[in-house]
Amino acid sequence: MSDPSERSFGVVWPLMISQTIGAFNDNAMKAVLPLMAAVQIGKESMDTVNQQVSILLILPFVLLAPFAGWVSDRFSKKKVVSYALLGQLLGLGVLMAALFVRSLELALSGFFLLSVQSAVFSPAKKGILKELVGANRLGKAVGFMEMLAMVGILGGAFVGAFAFDQLVGQRGGWGAALILCAFVTGFAMVSWIVSWPTPETKAIRAEPFHAKILFSHFKDLAYLIRQPKLRYAALGDAWFWGLGSFFYLVLVKLSGEVVDGEMGMGSLYGYWFALLGVGIMAGSLFAAYLNKGRIEIGLTALGALGMPLCFLVLFGENPLSWGFDLSSFCLGFFGALFFVPLNGYLQDQAKENERGKILAATNLLTQASGIALILVHAFLSSFLGLTAKDELLVVFFPSLLIGIISFRVLIEDFCRSCLRMLLLLFYRIEVVGMGNFPKHGGCLLVCNHLSFADPVFIGAAFPRKIRYLAHSRLTESRLLSLVFDLTKTLTVSSEKSLKSLRSAVRLMKEGVPLCVFAEGGISRTGVTMPFMRGPVVLAKGAQVSVVPVHLDKVWGSVFSMERGIFFKKFPRRWPYRVKVRVGQVMEGDSISQENCRNAVMELGRQSFFERAEVEREALASLRKKLLRQDDGIFLLGEEGQPITRRRFLNAVFQDDHDLSPLIVKWASEVREVLDGNERLAEIHLCNWMRVKETHFWDYQKLRLSFEEELWLRQWLPWAGILWGWEIRIDKEGFHLNASTPKRFDSELGLSGFATASNGLVSINASSSEERILNQELDQQKIFKDGALGRVLAGYSHKMERKKFILRGKIKEEFDNLKVDEDGFLSFSSTG
Repeated sequence: MSDPSERSFGVVWPLMISQTIGAFNDNAMKAVLPLMAAVQIGKESMDTVNQQVSILLILPFVLLAPFAGWVSDRFSKKKVVSYALLGQLLGLGVLMAALFVRSLELALSGFFLLSVQSAVFSPAKKGILKELVGANRLGKAVGFMEMLAMVGILGGAFVGAFAFDQLVGQRGGWGAALILCAFVTGFAMVSWIVSWPTPETKAIRAEPFHAKILFSHFKDLAYLIRQPKLRYAALGDAWFWGLGSFFYLVLVKLSGEVVDGEMGMGSLYGYWFALLGVGIMAGSLFAAYLNKGRIEIGLTALGALGMPLCFLVLFGENPLSWGFDLSSFCLGFFGALFFVPLNGYLQDQAKENERGKILAATNLLTQASGIALILVHAFLSSFLGLTAKDELLVVFFPSLLIGIISFRVLIEDFCRSCLRMLLLLFYRIEVVGMGNFPKHGGCLLVCNHLSFADPVFIGAAFPRKIRYLAHSRLTESRLLSLVFDLTKTLTVSSEKSLKSLRSAVRLMKEGVPLCVFAEGGISRTGVTMPFMRGPVVLAKGAQVSVVPVHLDKVWGSVFSMERGIFFKKFPRRWPYRVKVRVGQVMEGDSISQENCRNAVMELGRQSFFERAEVEREALASLRKKLLRQDDGIFLLGEEGQPITRRRFLNAVFQDDHDLSPLIVKWASEVREVLDGNERLAEIHLCNWMRVKETHFWDYQKLRLSFEEELWLRQWLPWAGILWGWEIRIDKEGFHLNASTPKRFDSELGLSGFATASNGLVSINASSSEERILNQELDQQKIFKDGALGRVLAGYSHKMERKKFILRGKIKEEFDNLKVDEDGFLSFSSTG
């Protein structure tokens, strides 16, 4: 049997379509029967018949829930689904016979058989989802299943009621119902046939059948209630479906109050159900989109707050107004946000060999809630004599209480969901390597840090809830202090470091993933800073594995230090794309400061060259970029006329003997690349990408010394012809002036290290202005005397057999290089 995660998501569609048709069939006939009673017996009987049908459709779930759960666990869920769909034909056959002989009592028996079929079908169709698509896509599958189930339920109610209204004038009540039942029976046969391609699933082989299973209601329900992860989800699910039964009866009653006579009621409440269905479809699609790769339970709190507001508006609006219509749609939308994550959460958290029992117990609780609220409706309607609008006001108060409780219990998840919704408006997050992330147990995520939004990116990408460790000085901001409280972020300080570390260790031992940004702060330079020792201490103290994580393309977002400032800038593009790459788990003796940093940098190297492939598009992209830069000054020497970019480009394509030997040499180098040297093209394009992803790009002026020829060849003439900078030469060296205004107008001196195989490797910056070296970068060094600088993006490195191994596009070995304690590339003393 294939791994569910490797299957196409399309394997669920036969099941989805079959259950949608089945729900359509049940509810089409459920909508017809009270209308038929109103025509044949009298309008005053409609509400009573509707209550009886509703209870008969619920009762088998109460009586047979444990048995249905046992069947789902004991046998292949695919076979259970198939036989249950075939059983729908039996119930519809009895119903058709009842309509033919015009027996209301026999028709109610047919509805009871349909409900028996649904009771067996429900735990099987829900339990099979995880076996078909795996845990990572379960939230998405649940979203589609619940959306389509609601489409079937509400679509069936609309079509059944509307079609009955069209037929009843000519065929009478019994005749119209019989014709519709015949069509629905044909759909049931289609539903059974469509389910055949559903993949076979393995039977769990639950305990053998015994009589106690039939009476294990309270035991299973008590077990469910004792599960802290499942209790509130099951109660919330029960409340929603009970409320749905209540609201259905209220709308049918309201249509009878609004419409004069017996004709037209079906079309009216069918229209309301259609609006409700469209709202549920939209809400379910939205929940499925947000639930990609995870179960976003915080949406439940949002839905719980929205529903009582809709009930209040429905009470105040005229039933024939657009405000009532809009509120019906919104009620469906918020209802989907409420119950879709709850269903996904229940299915995901239930153990494999207990999922059928848990889902059946949930159904038992749900249907008991449905019966209770049907009885509440009967009490309010028949005993107290309230109108349908009065009942909408009554239900507002418990709905509001449930909304407040849901918000208080799920406030952290609610905030996470809201942040994720905002994030998806402005960002697109691509996740690579999530299969490396442990599905259970505590672990330590070690990640690079380029922006204030990094925790949000991590939280949005990972399927499990992640906790964070941050420096306590950040709590000086009231906003961040509130965020830390809501997300239960641990804080560490020099005064209370031991206490904080113990709390972090305890959290991971309890099975919670913890994320640490190991650089100790946001990189102000764009390059990866040295890692702190804390993560190693934490991982070894908790005896958990380390998961290296790299955030790519974050430098450039409004939350990074790109352009020399946080926040106060417009994004480069919208939506902004970010890549989260997860590496292989590190355990035991392999966990060290150096190994953790190298693992994160290796992930960054992989992401960088994936981008370089897209940017390069072989030689064509570079040629296009070169030819676009044909305006302005290319070179300004100490003497003579300035050389324009256009003239230099002309020299590239044809000899210009009036130019200096240096310019002729540069033109020859560019010509070599354009003639087809793709390796050189890639090197110079990567150089440009690397420098753009550093703080140095934000300076108006850069100065390069004459000292290192290989270093200069990586900058010149490419900085002028590809990067769009103006080159100036004087006695001090080469100066680069940006063609567009930059954040800092000071001149920054640059030196560093480059290789012929990979291009620019590191940059060391110097300036006569002390504030540039310290204050502007929050004490993050950009210069160290005697060093070669900090290693740029797109590289990883390690020491191996006393050799320095540098990995860019090409792997290189050096005997005389090292990375010192400050994170600078330097010559080793033994070189």
